[in-house]
Amino acid sequence: MKSNPLQFGACLEIFFTDRPFLDRIASAADAGLSHAEMWFTDQTAWAHGMKGDDAKDPDKVRAAAEACGMTITNAVIGSPDGSLGGGLTDSAHRVHWVARADATLKFCREANIAAAIVCTGNVVPGLTPRRMRENVLDGLKATVELADQIGVNLLLEPLNDKVDHLEYFLTGSDEGAALCREVGSERLKLLFDCYHLQIMEGDLDGHFRRNFDVIGHVHSAGHPSRHELWEGETNYPFVAREMAAIGYRGVFAFEYLPLLPPAESLRRAVQYLKGTEHE
Repeated sequence: MKSNPLQFGACLEIFFTDRPFLDRIASAADAGLSHAEMWFTDQTAWAHGMKGDDAKDPDKVRAAAEACGMTITNAVIGSPDGSLGGGLTDSAHRVHWVARADATLKFCREANIAAAIVCTGNVVPGLTPRRMRENVLDGLKATVELADQIGVNLLLEPLNDKVDHLEYFLTGSDEGAALCREVGSERLKLLFDCYHLQIMEGDLDGHFRRNFDVIGHVHSAGHPSRHELWEGETNYPFVAREMAAIGYRGVFAFEYLPLLPPAESLRRAVQYLKGTEHE
């Protein structure tokens, strides 16, 4: 496992939260990581319970990342439930969604962030699953068209609706992969979040292998409780080893709530996955 070719990253909205956002980029680099990611790009998002300052300026984000050799992999277009951005399940919110997607993707382009996460939004009362799926598919196609024009990629994320995101629409990797294949664009890939998919599906290795052709990014957290990877039921060294063995060369990102001091937690997470924690 010491030669594992995976790249590792951390979510800056969860780690080093006692520091201004731009300082977190350098802190992640100091912890030995080469990649990091963020959630929302605008100050509206901070009203939803997150701490921040006015530093989310694309030029400042780009400069801070370049100064420490860090790659920011992605931002997020809208909130999982659709309260920011309107989501994709309800076509009545499409204009709102496209406007938010346009602003987020342009921020990403200016900040040198290669991708943005797409959340589907929640189940819409009164709409059938078939109609909501059609709405999501149409919305993805419209968003891909916009992403093509701006030059930024998209990551479609299934989430669990049992613990964290009640009523969320897209809850499985197979269905997420099917949507990506139906859209049929290299701009759109699946975000394989091991934490959410362990809750909803299990068989992480099987699902990853089956959908490897459209997977573009990986998230991880221990289950239950969403803490360190070793604090839970998932055998993450095995999962990471199998991902690498079948050819995944993307980022394996940490999106968990650390119990340890953040830098120590991240260093231990990398060592844990590489099998070097006792060296």
